[in-house]
Amino acid sequence: MAPRPAAAAAAAALMDELVEEILLRIPPDDPARLLHAALVCKRWRRIVSDPRFRSRFCEFHRTPPMLGFIRNHERGSSFVSTSSFRAPPADRVNSRAIDARHGRVLLQSRGPSDHNPWEDSFHVWVPITGERRKLPVLLPGPIYPWSWNAAVLCAAATEGCEHLDCHRGPFLVVFVGNGDVVETPVMCAHVYSSESDSWSQQISAPHIYDDLGLNPSAFAENSLYFRCMHSVLKYDLATQELSLILLPEESFFWGCALLMATEGGELGLAYIFTSRLYLWSRKAGPNNGAGWARKVIKLTALLPAHDDSLVPMGLTGFAHGLDVFFLRTSVGIFTFDLKSIRFITKVCEESFCDASFPYMSFCTPALGAASAEGSRTGTSNA
Repeated sequence: MAPRPAAAAAAAALMDELVEEILLRIPPDDPARLLHAALVCKRWRRIVSDPRFRSRFCEFHRTPPMLGFIRNHERGSSFVSTSSFRAPPADRVNSRAIDARHGRVLLQSRGPSDHNPWEDSFHVWVPITGERRKLPVLLPGPIYPWSWNAAVLCAAATEGCEHLDCHRGPFLVVFVGNGDVVETPVMCAHVYSSESDSWSQQISAPHIYDDLGLNPSAFAENSLYFRCMHSVLKYDLATQELSLILLPEESFFWGCALLMATEGGELGLAYIFTSRLYLWSRKAGPNNGAGWARKVIKLTALLPAHDDSLVPMGLTGFAHGLDVFFLRTSVGIFTFDLKSIRFITKVCEESFCDASFPYMSFCTPALGAASAEGSRTGTSNA
């Protein structure tokens, strides 16, 4: 006897639910497996391509995976994949990466002059969709061409956004720099909003001053932090105020230090000296004060015996949420898992790299992409 229509529909719904629960557990750093699953049959394609599945997939895994990282070189910048995802296209000639956060990459087109480099075009690139947005030219005040930095982030970063699937929403770009106005040293900021497609008026702080470096920034405690020569510049997104944070006296190797957000969400910094990884975290103290706590990891104890080529020479990047460092050695770039205290894998053959910008985002097959056998692995609208 043929099953009743109601029973057949219930069985089909149950099967869909079971398949979805299985597909939810596919590792997020292997988006090719989701695409292959979508190619199995029309039912699986419908499940994987459903926006509800994308939302559940993000919520199930919580922390966006690292799909790769962007590095700068003489010709421009390149996307280096650390997963089955492939960025279309991976190379950016005559552009350099300035920052990467919340599913977006901030690029700057290299112009013919270094007198006012910030006046060259800034672009915000979303690798998983290929979308690239050109920002209006920024015309700040008298800022030194060698002392500035910038960062990109989700516009809802201070409103409790968990950054699981927000790369299609509005974003901000924060530019900071220093110079002088009528012979008075000044630090300033400009904020670009994608919603208004414009830069804000200059936010000035003439009472503070330090030389900025073009190094990876950090986002913690609803603020952006930029490395300076002798301190850290803090830009509070809520109050739009600039301030300087003094460094611990013992951080004498500050010139090669990397800013980071700690597991507890505080500001941290890290550097390598004499084959040791020094980790500093800023802790709240009494009377609204704050101090620094230090931890040291001896890296040579974690390396194979008699292999001096793997001795880390410096840090080039940090993947917040995964607690993964990028370490530069004489034979290439390696990742180091701070949670398990072990080296993971070699991600780049070239050892010269000033900065590595980890790209973290969920990637699921776009609606309709799974119907074509020749679809690009990792193509996504998520």
